[in-house]
Order: sequence, then C-alpha cells, then structure tokens
Amino acid sequence: MDILFADLDGTVIRSARTKREGDIVIEYKDGAEISCISAESAALLAKINLIPVTSRSVEQYKRIKFPLGFSPKYAITDNGGNLLIDGEIQPDRAEWAMGITRECEAELSRCRESLENDPDRSFEIRMVDGLFLFTKSGAPEKTNERLGALQDCEFYRTGAKVYVIPRRLNKGEGALRLLKRFAGAGFDGRIICAGDSKMDIPLLNIADIALCPSDMAGEVRNALTSEREGFCEFVVKTAAEIMGITN
Repeated sequence: MDILFADLDGTVIRSARTKREGDIVIEYKDGAEISCISAESAALLAKINLIPVTSRSVEQYKRIKFPLGFSPKYAITDNGGNLLIDGEIQPDRAEWAMGITRECEAELSRCRESLENDPDRSFEIRMVDGLFLFTKSGAPEKTNERLGALQDCEFYRTGAKVYVIPRRLNKGEGALRLLKRFAGAGFDGRIICAGDSKMDIPLLNIADIALCPSDMAGEVRNALTSEREGFCEFVVKTAAEIMGITN
C-alpha cells in the first residue's frame, strides 16, 4: 500500500487567513479560525493513507479535526519526536527523542540564553514538549547570526517563527523509525512524502516520490513540484492520482 507522509501546515492544510468560499475550517483556538482545507482535498484525504509528520506539538496537532470522519491512525509530531497511534503517545518514541535532546542539553541551553537576550525576539521562548526551542523574531537571520555556530542542533525559520532543534531529531528519521517498527505490516508500497520548508527536506529525501514547491527542487531527490500558490491542493490531488484514488 502506498503511503503519504506529509507535513501539515502549508502542505496539506492552509492558514484560515487564506480561506476561500467552500473551504472547511478544521482548527480553532479560543474560538478563532486557525486552519482550513478545501472541500475537494478533504474528500480525497478521507481515502488516502496519510501519516502526518509535523513540527507541531502534540497539543497543537490534536486541535486539528479533519472532516468526513477522517482521523489518521498514525501521526508523527514534534519534528519526529513523538509518535501517536490512535491519538496515544508511544512511550518508546518519546524516550528515544528525549535521549537525543539530553545529548544536546548544553547547546540548547546556550541557544536559549542567546534568545533570551535577542533584541529582535518577539515572542516567548518555548521548549516544545521538552524537545526543542521555539520562538519568533522580527529579524530571523540576525537571530541566527547571534546564535553562532551550531554543532548538535539546527536552526530553522518559517516566516517569523524560529526553531532550534537537535540535528538527529528530524522528520525523515521520525518516518523511517515508523517504517522499521511496522515493516511488513502494510507499509510496503511507494513512499510519497510532501513538505514545503527546509524542515521537511530530511523527510522529502527518504521518498520514492517527493512533492515540494518548485523553489526547493534543487535540494530534493525524486521531486514532483508545483508553485507555492495552490501547493496544498497539488499535494493531495497528486498523491491521490499516484495511488489511483478518485473522488
């Protein structure tokens, strides 16, 4: 059976700020609309073997309510650090991830101190599920420069959002560990991976077929690409076509 390992935000679901007529809101926070999906994508997702692979925390992932009765059996959160099966955290995955974070404790502590003193920081500093650092910056590249050279961790930015994550804690490793865990139990088809940012490159590069924006093609093997405009719909529609699924 073919599998789609996909990042969520910007890859399968969109910010509610981009909501169009007919879109379905699938996430609320404090009554505000956060994320949405097109009705066509929602109908196809209900038929696709999708495993979300997201940098969201467990709590943030659980806010998403996919429509049409669709609920992924497996989900990988925290940039690979947690595995959920039927919504339940798997202790062995969490223990593995915490071990990686402990190995990077000194560098993460140094980075946190740098972020605390960063004049461009515009948000609180969070240790996401105890695994990696997250905050926001008005000048992410300057924030990166202030962190200095990193050995055990990686700096990422998505807009104003900035992350400092242990190098070994990545989406590709998170997906591979799931495949190894259930080898021969239905995970033996083509591996389709989708993502829209540098945080997704380790995931995209384990794929038989990688779906990404065209500006990332040079960094991704086996890539099928589209422009960023309409990328979420491209991902779901293309994955469905590869799997032979129609509405």
